[in-house]
Amino acid sequence: MADRKQIKHHIMEVLKSKGIKLTTQRMEIIDILADEVNHPSARILLKKVRKRMPRVSASTVYYTLGLLKKEGLIKELEFYNMDNRYESRMTDHIDLICEKCGAIENYERDLSGIPAKIEGETGFKAYKLRYEYYGICRKCRQKKG
Repeated sequence: MADRKQIKHHIMEVLKSKGIKLTTQRMEIIDILADEVNHPSARILLKKVRKRMPRVSASTVYYTLGLLKKEGLIKELEFYNMDNRYESRMTDHIDLICEKCGAIENYERDLSGIPAKIEGETGFKAYKLRYEYYGICRKCRQKKG
């Protein structure tokens, strides 16, 4: 798993190589995204950025998220029943999504053989992967009993 410094460095290098300015606001957003393992929503991200930079606008956060997504530097997890969430860890992993509290946890194991197996069986060549498991997290299950 890439650590936060590697993630931040990679994002910055890609943006620089494309001539995209690394403004102070973008750097704050990138820094928080690289740090987060909880898959923040844009709203939560805005709140965290405003703690550091109170005058940053919501449009700056949304524009930066769109830019990073377009450049393939972050993933957006889209939902119909809760805010979309964002993550900067681009490795193949399974997102474990709690339907009770909305927490999202990464389950990182070697998943490299799965696309090749599917291609062998069906002829379908996957170029992007998204693994999601929906259920109830450990904390919510413990609250039940």
